[in-house]
Amino acid sequence: MAMLKKASWGAGIVGAGGWGGLAHIPALAALENYEVRAVTGTRVESAQAAAELHGIGSYYTSTSEMAGQSGIDIVVVTVKVPEHDRLIREALDGGKHVYSEWPLARNTAEAEALLELAEERGVKHIVGLQTRGNPTVRYIRDLVTEGVVGRILAVNTIVTLPVFPTANGTVDQAHVYLLDEANGADQLTIGAAHILDAIEYMVAPFVEVSGRLDTQYPEVHVLETGASVTANAPDHVLVNGKLAQNALVSAQFVNGGAPGFTLRIIGTGGELVITPQDQLMFQMDRLKLQLVRTSGETEILETPEVYTSLVRHLPAGPGYNVAHLYARLAQRLDGEEVELPDFNQAVRVHRLMDAIRKASASGVRQEVR
Repeated sequence: MAMLKKASWGAGIVGAGGWGGLAHIPALAALENYEVRAVTGTRVESAQAAAELHGIGSYYTSTSEMAGQSGIDIVVVTVKVPEHDRLIREALDGGKHVYSEWPLARNTAEAEALLELAEERGVKHIVGLQTRGNPTVRYIRDLVTEGVVGRILAVNTIVTLPVFPTANGTVDQAHVYLLDEANGADQLTIGAAHILDAIEYMVAPFVEVSGRLDTQYPEVHVLETGASVTANAPDHVLVNGKLAQNALVSAQFVNGGAPGFTLRIIGTGGELVITPQDQLMFQMDRLKLQLVRTSGETEILETPEVYTSLVRHLPAGPGYNVAHLYARLAQRLDGEEVELPDFNQAVRVHRLMDAIRKASASGVRQEVR
């Protein structure tokens, strides 16, 4: 599909009442080369309310109908993962570019089929692995490539996730679906996947993994009703692995403790230490970066402006890294060759999740392809 540079790319949001309204609409509003022109909702009343709340001109209850509008260039799918396959297909059938939130699909087979269809349609596609848009993460990648801490020996991370909707054995009604592993949205595919993908981006791809998945809260209480719901999705993730350049990885994701994370990239010449700046989950946070030399000397590293210049007027929050992905997507839509996490990368991460599941079930280390 030939691209013509536009003054403004028209976006249609599928699901503006949740993550779409919290992250995507503010992100797009911060960029001059986008305009949110429509939203969809499951009911006329909810769609209209979302459109009025955000000052959006049109609303629909059908993604197919919205995708058929000439003013819509990009359909943005931000609803729950089990609905992704159907809605992305409707957008692709309308010939539109697609931004799908991560996870792309409930499983790898669905993701592979969506990639094939998107390639057949010849449209641009992007998945919400928004850590790859984070300016500090992109800076870290360049520091690693430049050898600032020498040859990378290890990557270590500990993440405590009581900020996840399934917090310490409780869940709100809207997120009960996270408790069923078949829905493809849980601590492995969200809490862990975003950081494991960031490790691949900053350092090198995984070539093998071992791991353990556990459901430490098999009975979860619904906050609004007090009802008890059975869970089979993992809420504790432990991953060990090796990267393509032979660094070893140890990563643990715990549904408990005080909220936070530490990620250390350890090399022969020192280490890079990543901690929260905004006290958000890793994929949303702007991140604090320290360089610790082998002498013990510590330096706070500020991300250079060249990495942050695409988005200047958006404060910290859920939309910050999303906006940086959209800024880079606009460059690609305008014909520039820029790196983005597309459906190919989504399939890669889905396969990595499969390898972790298989390693946990079998107790045998798995190759990652």
